[in-house]
Amino acid sequence: MKFNQSILAAVLGLSMAGLANAGTVYLTGSTACRGNVYSAMTTAGEVFTATPATTLYQGGSGTGLAGSGANYMAFTGTLVGNTTPTTIQCSWSGSEAGIADCASNTAEQFIASSLLDGNDHGTNVPASFDTGNVQLAFGDNAQSFSRAKKPVINTNAEIGVITFEWNRNKGVWTGSNVSDSQIKQAMSGYCKLAVFTGNAADTTSYVYVSGRDSGSGTRVNAFGESGFGILSSPNQIELDGTGHMIDVDLSGNYIGDWGFSSGGTLTKTLNTDTSAILDPIEGTTGYSVIAYASVGDSANDTAGAQLSYNGVTFSAAAVKEGTYTFWGNEYVFQGNGVTAGTEANKAYNNLALNVKNHADGTKLIKLTDMHCARSGPTSDPVHN
Repeated sequence: MKFNQSILAAVLGLSMAGLANAGTVYLTGSTACRGNVYSAMTTAGEVFTATPATTLYQGGSGTGLAGSGANYMAFTGTLVGNTTPTTIQCSWSGSEAGIADCASNTAEQFIASSLLDGNDHGTNVPASFDTGNVQLAFGDNAQSFSRAKKPVINTNAEIGVITFEWNRNKGVWTGSNVSDSQIKQAMSGYCKLAVFTGNAADTTSYVYVSGRDSGSGTRVNAFGESGFGILSSPNQIELDGTGHMIDVDLSGNYIGDWGFSSGGTLTKTLNTDTSAILDPIEGTTGYSVIAYASVGDSANDTAGAQLSYNGVTFSAAAVKEGTYTFWGNEYVFQGNGVTAGTEANKAYNNLALNVKNHADGTKLIKLTDMHCARSGPTSDPVHN
């Protein structure tokens, strides 16, 4: 059988056009919001026309809610408003890192395209990576409250309110409330237990802060809300999972501005009992740790406790009325290099419109449910 050359050329042309129009969108940012983004991505008709093929690595195990906590995600399908396949690659690096990446179109590492098989690989890390310039990002605060204020990102949408809590570990201190004054003193790295207990005799045990790295939006909100200062450098510690500090030298000195890249990893370390462990900084026995995390990550702290903040216990109602103030404004950002009608622009529009549909009313609260508002973590909520 002979093929009509013009028909064959047309078929080949269509195939090549399809491949040329297919592309990859690169997204980074908020670890606290990734579960909501995952839900929007995998809900047919919101970001993609049908449920996409989803590949997950590191942080998830199994499917569903566990998978939504993965650090690396990739979704392949046809975007709503598009006609050819698109892959949205996600690397959840933290809000501050995401804003900086999006502002400068920074190249980051994502799952290698050869590994995109539509499976959840649990806690495994990708064996290889592709490099892509970040086009979209989620952040727990406006860029004006970020370390990365320039270049200014011209396109963004506020999608809700992300909530946070202070936690304590199973240490010497067994209190239930933390105040701004206590937080700021503990951030110094040398806060005596008496500041937390009010007992003048508690001067041989100390309370430390374990926190996030400088790429975290949770950190921005914790530092801004407490008055410590968003750009201030803390004396934070990290626990190694056995109750020992890993960020001090043999002489008990701080060796840098340490912090976890993941809130989930941070709060899991709070389950260790430090009440009888040697404090390598002060040389005394027994110490305590407080830490800040998203409400979702706080649930990992099961041996310690979630703390009320400035005398107010966390609840969705308290956030909505402005009495509980440890929360952030959640945004999705589109890089300035993204032009209208491109796959990245369509992905941005779909996410800006639909991620809020997956606000659970506790970890992420819809703007329409809030009875107060504020511009960022250094201002007080104003009731509507």
